[in-house]
Amino acid sequence: MKIIKKILSQLILLIITLLILFAIILLPKEANIERTKDGEFKKAEYIYSFDKHFEEMKGFIKYIATTPNLGMYSYDVTNAELIIQKMKKSLCVIIPALLIAFFGGIAKGIFDYWTKDKKRRLIGKGSTWLFLSVPDLFVIISIQLTIMALHEWGLTPHISVYGYDSIDIYIICSIFLLIYPLFYVANVTYLSIQDEEGNDYIRTAKAKGLHSFKILYTHVLKNSIPNILSQTNTITLYVLSNLLIIEKLTDFRGTAYYFYESIGRENFYLSGQEAFSYPVSSVGFVFCFTIIIFIANTISNICKTLVTPVIKYEISL
Repeated sequence: MKIIKKILSQLILLIITLLILFAIILLPKEANIERTKDGEFKKAEYIYSFDKHFEEMKGFIKYIATTPNLGMYSYDVTNAELIIQKMKKSLCVIIPALLIAFFGGIAKGIFDYWTKDKKRRLIGKGSTWLFLSVPDLFVIISIQLTIMALHEWGLTPHISVYGYDSIDIYIICSIFLLIYPLFYVANVTYLSIQDEEGNDYIRTAKAKGLHSFKILYTHVLKNSIPNILSQTNTITLYVLSNLLIIEKLTDFRGTAYYFYESIGRENFYLSGQEAFSYPVSSVGFVFCFTIIIFIANTISNICKTLVTPVIKYEISL
């Protein structure tokens, strides 16, 4: 029952968020522009009209409901086809990035904690600190330049770092997307495990002669997982917000790339079709991004409910 309430609350929040985003995207874009006698720009004034805004939203809903496939994006591609096609393409890098960042980050956090008092702490906690401190844009560009330099020197085979549909680009984009989230999860894991130090159950386990590595995996990590899972929303938001930068740097041309291109883009009309000014593709891409966040949060809440210990109280009368 508790998990159902969480999912319902997330669903309500999703609907409210979508309504707010749609309202922002559909704000009237007309402005009063004043020019001098010579035709030069003097000033621009934007006056918000609620009635015009409401009519814009009502017209958009009517257009969506009555237009097959959300209308045309180009002469041979509909908006619905474009959104689905690009969403599938971006998911091919988003899902691997999220999974590797989460599970790889947990493994890295365990390694950081395990090596914190050893000489290997420089490649453990030290590397986590470094990648969290250096802007990931710098890291991404450095990796691209390194790959090109190694190929130029004949040390590596050709690896595409800029292109459209090669398998190299899919792998490169996934790696670029997971860099910061992986080290972020590693840091959260390290701090969560560190917070468990000194608890009674750890001293009891050590008194029973259990190996410290077994204590870490079977007891400490289990109690740290709920806190780590609570960061799912953060890493999902980071991956999605970083997607545009990655797609522009690599010319990947997925969802974020076309969302950026759709902003301010004039709509395509077929001969005899009624003209419209609704940002259909932009709204569609925003809807997809919001659904990804909702699914990630739902999975996180379900997993957190399953792994969180349930404390039962017995009352004696």
